[in-house]
Amino acid sequence: MKTPQTPIFIFEKKKLEQNYKELENLCKKYFSSFKIAYSVKTNSNKEVIKVLGKLGSNFEIASQEEIKLIPKTFTVFNSPAKTQEELKTALKNKFLINIDSISEIDKISRIIKNKKIQAGLRISISDSKFGIEDSKIEQAIEYANSKGIEIVCLHLHQGTQVNLKEYEENLIIFENIVERLSKNNKAKLKYLDIGGGLPDKQQLKNLSLSLNNYLEVISKHLSKFNKTIILEPGRSLVSDSFYLLTKVITIKENFNKTYAILDAGINLLPKITLASYKYTPYNHVAQDVKNGLVINNNPQKEYLLAGPLLFSNDILGKFQGNLQEGDLIKVENVGAYCYNLAWEISYKKPKII
Repeated sequence: MKTPQTPIFIFEKKKLEQNYKELENLCKKYFSSFKIAYSVKTNSNKEVIKVLGKLGSNFEIASQEEIKLIPKTFTVFNSPAKTQEELKTALKNKFLINIDSISEIDKISRIIKNKKIQAGLRISISDSKFGIEDSKIEQAIEYANSKGIEIVCLHLHQGTQVNLKEYEENLIIFENIVERLSKNNKAKLKYLDIGGGLPDKQQLKNLSLSLNNYLEVISKHLSKFNKTIILEPGRSLVSDSFYLLTKVITIKENFNKTYAILDAGINLLPKITLASYKYTPYNHVAQDVKNGLVINNNPQKEYLLAGPLLFSNDILGKFQGNLQEGDLIKVENVGAYCYNLAWEISYKKPKII
């Protein structure tokens, strides 16, 4: 086998297709009407967009740059800082704009000039910079109506890698808000948008749960409203559909620790992604072969996996095994945010193949 140039990201198309179809089938099981809108910010690689587009996915975007990447289909536009130019593009293309502030209502009003449109409203159930807080939702809806904007969607973003208990607690709050708005006739809703929160496969394994558990609680609390459910999955679709190959450049003993210094570090595997990376040997450069099996006879030991950057915090984690300089390490679960957040400091971004 020819040793590939490292570091390099490998895209597994079949895994992405499998993940999308699994989610789609669960949606069919639990919802009479639904839309899957892939979160483009999670991984905006053109091949990912192409594969999902062919599978029938819709998209969720957050900027003008992301608008350029997606095919013409049902699109959700979320951002706390939508510019006038972005809003004009979104309105022209009939995107579902989830309004994030009173200021945004005014921006849209200046564009539509007394015309009537439909939009969504992002609500916030905790202290954050996003959305409209609970006590001001009715006021925001009335103000939007006065500007010719009919609110037809409520959007709740769950965060990322949310455990099932917190996920359901948030849904109960959301359910109560929808019931309240239904009773006081403040909004004629068509959509309930549950953005984010679905864990990736590795996190589901850690929690001893499955994607089915999350779709089941959405159905439990929201199906009674007979609205179209919008999901905005990102990491649950792409996390395990990419892996990274990195090479051991140096092994050294320092302060009674053994370091394996790789050609990829926190520049490609930042902690901000909140992903659990899995490290496994991909091959060994020095090896014995017996009965077709690759054997490395060095004793197992603990290594601190470190990156090549000139930062003391460029430490990826620990690895138990035996490594030699030149060995390749396969890093799994890197499909969410790793490429999009990769730093070009000292090194260029790796290729994706």
